[in-house]
Amino acid sequence: MRLFAALDTPYAITEEIHAWWLEAGGKLPIGDWRDIPPKNWHLTLAFYGDVEGGEVDDLAEALDEYVRGLVKEPLKSGRKREGELPGVTSPIRLKTTEFGAFRKFSKPRVLWAGVDDLEGSGELKEMARCCRRAGRATVRKRSAKESPFKGHITLARANEFAAPITAGMLAAMPPFPELTWEAESLSLFSSTLHPDGAKYRKLESFDFDVSLSGHRAGQEGLPK
Repeated sequence: MRLFAALDTPYAITEEIHAWWLEAGGKLPIGDWRDIPPKNWHLTLAFYGDVEGGEVDDLAEALDEYVRGLVKEPLKSGRKREGELPGVTSPIRLKTTEFGAFRKFSKPRVLWAGVDDLEGSGELKEMARCCRRAGRATVRKRSAKESPFKGHITLARANEFAAPITAGMLAAMPPFPELTWEAESLSLFSSTLHPDGAKYRKLESFDFDVSLSGHRAGQEGLPK
């Protein structure tokens, strides 16, 4: 299974961004873009690639240990002893930031809605780093090159000959919505490729609330 860790996008936030995108996407050339269905929107923290067998549960356990603050790693001070990560004891507050493109608007392949933690403190980036670290510790026995993390929700992917997005097209779009919300858990998803696009299935969720009896909120699709 192809697996990734992500934060869900709440329904109300999805509706707001989707309403904006329906109008904004209409300013782009017809046929250049394949919209991602809003039901598939999420904020990817780490992509793990193909994971099979017992490694799936190993990865889920590593993510759970991160959330509960049980993961140990060298202290940033450079001292030899190890220190515990603090875990995630409350929801993370998020905000939309901007409309953007990978690679860039002159050669776009993916269009996205940017997301960051509300205070811009690096909390979201640190969460992504820890999720990637969980993958390296379990399903990847050696380091793999990864792109720098950019918090985003993918809105559309380019068809083969998508034209550059010009300044005039961007100026014609409505203002990008300024939204805030709280993420209360992270989830482990599987991704299955189909001719009409990827299908996602939530395997397990991990709550950001130490007051709950257990952090592992649900094991919806882990292999038996």
